[in-house]
Parts: sequence; C-alpha cells; structure tokens
Amino acid sequence: PLCSCPWLPGKDAPFNAYGRQHDPTCLPDTRIDLLREIHDWADGEHSPAIFWLGGLAGTGKSTIARTVAAAYHATGQLAASFFFSRAGGDVGHAGMFITSIAVQLANSIPGLKRKWHELVLKEEEEEEEEKRWSRYIVIVDALDECDDQNNVQIILQRLAEVQSLQGTQLRVLLTSRPEVPIQYGFTQVRRDEHQDFVLHDIEPAIVQHDIGVFLRHELGLVRQQCGFAAGWPEEKAIARLVQNSGGL
Repeated sequence: PLCSCPWLPGKDAPFNAYGRQHDPTCLPDTRIDLLREIHDWADGEHSPAIFWLGGLAGTGKSTIARTVAAAYHATGQLAASFFFSRAGGDVGHAGMFITSIAVQLANSIPGLKRKWHELVLKEEEEEEEEKRWSRYIVIVDALDECDDQNNVQIILQRLAEVQSLQGTQLRVLLTSRPEVPIQYGFTQVRRDEHQDFVLHDIEPAIVQHDIGVFLRHELGLVRQQCGFAAGWPEEKAIARLVQNSGGL
C-alpha cells in the first residue's frame, strides 16, 4: 500500500490505483529508444531534475509514463506518482497534488518517512534498514489537465527543487501537452534543470513500427476471440492501417 493512512489524499491518482489497473503500458518491442533514454536520464548521476515528455493528444504520453512507473515500482525506486485527469474527483487539483506527492515521498524514502511519522502521525519509529537504492523517481502525468493553470508554474518550480533533498537523488518524469502555461512555466525553470523530448517529432519510421506492433497485438486478440482463421488479417491489410493511421 502507498500509505497506512486511510485518508491518503489523491488516492485515485497513483499509477497503480485500483481504478487504473486496466490502463495499458507499452507493448514489448515498442518505444525502445525513448524508454532507454528515460532510464539513462533517471539513473544518471548528473542528470537534470526534470525530464519533460511533451506531445499532442494521442501520442502515448500516459502509456509511457505508466510503463516507466511500473518499471521503477518493481525495483523499489518509484517514490511517488500522480496522474492528473479532468475526469473529476481528486485527480485534477493542484492542492491535492502537492499533498499526495508529499505523503507518497514520506512513505517511500526512509528518512522522509521517519520525519513524516514524527511531525504528522506523532509516532515513534525504530530505525529501519536503508533501502538498497538511494535514487528515486517521481512520475507526474498530464500536468496540462491540472484544473488551475495558474498553479502550473508553481508546481514546475517546486519539482525543479527536488535535487536539493540531501542524501537522495530524486528525478521527476513529467508529461503534458505542449500548452502555453506549461511552456511558460518552463521559462521560469533554469534550462539545465530540465531535459525535453517531443513525442510528435519522433522519426516517422519508428512511429509506424510501433503502430504495426500494436495493431498486430490487438487484432491478434480479435482473431482469438472471434475464431478467425490463422493469418487474419493479412499483413498487407495491417500495412494499410499503419499507413492510414497518421502516426497516432
């Protein structure tokens, strides 16, 4: 569990929240170069604090964010995650974001967890063995869906300050559409504090390859469910679908 507190704020926001259990991750053999670049940044000793993954709607930002979150969750290095959504509830509020991230960080990083219990839960806690990793990552998806765009700049500035945590290397993977409040917010963050990647500028051949992998996987499921003959659909039909997809 993320926290022993039943009142965990933003309980529907983490990547592995109950309501998100069926949300997809990247299929094998897709997004290979991009995922490698993200992992190299997250694990690098001298990387900037923020990796901004920008892209238009439908370019796969959230799927990539979930994939990275799952990978670092498996190694115990995911410190916190918050997936914004305009769908309602507690996943669109800037105030809820700050509180949820703080609680998750306190629960994930040993030193911060002890501090949280001292200041908030008023409990004494025995010294626990330090986790294997001193490097952690925070995943923030769809910041452009925050319900108060005036707070975006403040959020970006706070996220850029994570490198100031003593004894812990913390990185922030942030995804959003390249909307004006986001771009303006980054002008207020030092250039050496963020690394950027624009999804819709990926080489078309790479995008078409990944779309082909996706279509073969999904249509393969349809073939199994409907009892279609082996070899359906034909490869030339998939090629036409890839060509007509427009890269999305």
